[in-house]
Amino acid sequence: MRRESMRQAGAFARRGFYVLAAIFFFGLTVTAARSAEPESEKTAATVEVRLSEYAIEMPHTLAAGPTAFLVHNEGKKVHSFKIEGPGIDEILSKPVQPKATGELKVTLQPGEYKIYCPVGSHEVKGMTTKLVVTAAPSPAHAAAGRP
Repeated sequence: MRRESMRQAGAFARRGFYVLAAIFFFGLTVTAARSAEPESEKTAATVEVRLSEYAIEMPHTLAAGPTAFLVHNEGKKVHSFKIEGPGIDEILSKPVQPKATGELKVTLQPGEYKIYCPVGSHEVKGMTTKLVVTAAPSPAHAAAGRP
């Protein structure tokens, strides 16, 4: 009888070990999947852009890295948003109707960028601006609150 209970205890311990091992490996899988997320989805900075006849309002300096431009058309005409610079020549997937918003995601590198509305003669009428992108602060400096 004593041998029987020892076998049962040993079988119970093995099952417990297998369950704990499965939980541990599942946890590792979830952690690995999270760390495999694209960097742009983790830390994209959001930049508000306001378009109107014939102006672009937005910051003139930004830090390098993943960036989502939220483009609000506050004008009465259809507008769009195009950015050209180091490694980037991107445009909104479709023009933005009056009182609507579009979004453009890019990864900015340090340097100068030209931003403008490519609709008709809007650029010639003044819908253009320059963006200066600076190097992103290192994680150590950011954590210490230093630029």
